[in-house]
Amino acid sequence: MIKIYLFLIIMGILGGVGFGAYKYYESTQAQLKLYAENQVKLEEAVKTSEATIQSMAADIQRQSELNNKLSKSLQKATEQQDKLRSTLSKHNLTKMALTDPADLERRMNNATQKVWARIESVTGNSNRSELLVGQQKSSGEDSNKDGVQGKADPASEPAKADSPK
Repeated sequence: MIKIYLFLIIMGILGGVGFGAYKYYESTQAQLKLYAENQVKLEEAVKTSEATIQSMAADIQRQSELNNKLSKSLQKATEQQDKLRSTLSKHNLTKMALTDPADLERRMNNATQKVWARIESVTGNSNRSELLVGQQKSSGEDSNKDGVQGKADPASEPAKADSPK
């Protein structure tokens, strides 16, 4: 009988060790599966991060190019502003207004219409673009040397502006 009890105890111990080994194996396999899933997620995160970095680098490059373009546009606008200031400083508007106010008013209104036509053509509003197109067809001259064709105002030259009519 002792042999049977001894046999049952040994079998119980071996069964317990076997069951423990089986549970350890299952938990290890579950952890390996979890680690593999986490590895896949991490690899996807790395790919996403690399794509984001490349996208950001491309955006930085594009912003740099746009910034350079904007700087050139600003420089051109500053040069045009300086030209305009120079032209306006050469004219004696007070004298012109006193000597021939109707002519000055007509020239100012025409110049204002040209400016608004250019602004509207740039912004996509075509209400006054017919005026600008008509001026381009009637004259091949570039009145402001800014790339927009228009009829030059003959009285805008300094020598003619100060002389009375």
